[in-house]
Amino acid sequence: MKFNDLWRRLVTREGGDRQLSFESRRVMIANTPYVLRQATIDDAATLVEIERIIYGKAPWNEAAFISDIKRSDRLYVVMQTALGRIVALVGLSLHPRTGDGHITNIAVSPSYQGRGMGTFLMRAMIAVALAHGMKSVSLEVRIENQGAQRLYHRLGFSIYQQKHHYYFPDGGDAYEMKMKLTRMGE
Repeated sequence: MKFNDLWRRLVTREGGDRQLSFESRRVMIANTPYVLRQATIDDAATLVEIERIIYGKAPWNEAAFISDIKRSDRLYVVMQTALGRIVALVGLSLHPRTGDGHITNIAVSPSYQGRGMGTFLMRAMIAVALAHGMKSVSLEVRIENQGAQRLYHRLGFSIYQQKHHYYFPDGGDAYEMKMKLTRMGE
């Protein structure tokens, strides 16, 4: 089964609204089993800790994650080890009026980086955005974060614009990157 077909099957709509949900699945990455599942508010402290380890100071606090996880137009997915330790996260916000799916967060614990988890999580969210009729996916990335930019370019993102003083509190600049989405046959 093709990757995008798999992810379309895992994404469901609840009721008549655009409530996002994600069906938990076991996945293999670099010959290691993981569980990919929707984040809950109980995961918020762990998500902050992952970001703190990566960035030195977490860009988001626990209340921000809880607020976003509760929203019907947001989807947070975590990757956890067979022992239940969360080692990566990704967040997606849908904007039906503009047709854009926006990656709000992506983070992989340093000891798990370089194994393809970031690519896997990004492809999963791109598939979710496609399944919900989005025409593009966007994100922001620090100008100096060359590694992340290489990943996004490999996935098909291009720099759309520069955002000055985007990051708080240090005032760092960001690139907004976008990827146009197309369905098979279009």
